[in-house]
Amino acid sequence: MSEKQVGKNSGKESIKDLRLDNRFDWVGPPDDISKIRPVRLRRLANETEQEKKYREAREALIQWSSQFWTHHNILFEKKKAEFVEQKKKNLGRLEHSSAVDMSEFYREFLDEQYDSLANYNREWYYRNIKLFWPAIKVQAIRFRRTLHKFLRR
Repeated sequence: MSEKQVGKNSGKESIKDLRLDNRFDWVGPPDDISKIRPVRLRRLANETEQEKKYREAREALIQWSSQFWTHHNILFEKKKAEFVEQKKKNLGRLEHSSAVDMSEFYREFLDEQYDSLANYNREWYYRNIKLFWPAIKVQAIRFRRTLHKFLRR
């Protein structure tokens, strides 16, 4: 499948607001907060109900992932700012936190978020594996459609 990139993600124009060419899946630039690229999957004119359900499930998975990482990254930036502020108070005037200090923060943050990240990974794998069978069915539909087109010539 071809992918095309939409212009710079300034937050002014959402990928959903763009009128896109339905022949391709469209992948936009990474979101400023979640760092997840928005994806608009192509919609065929003769899309079957099975294809529609599969496309919507994939889009929902991408949206769910983006929401998780938005929340996670906002929390990360908040905790990081608090950590740096605390270090400044403890050490007096401080221009930059050292790499050692920041590595301490990263370790603590990841330890605190371990359960959340582990749950995300489990859910992400579960949701993706759950899409295997619908993907196989959709590929069979598309193969039959292509074969039918080829045989009509």
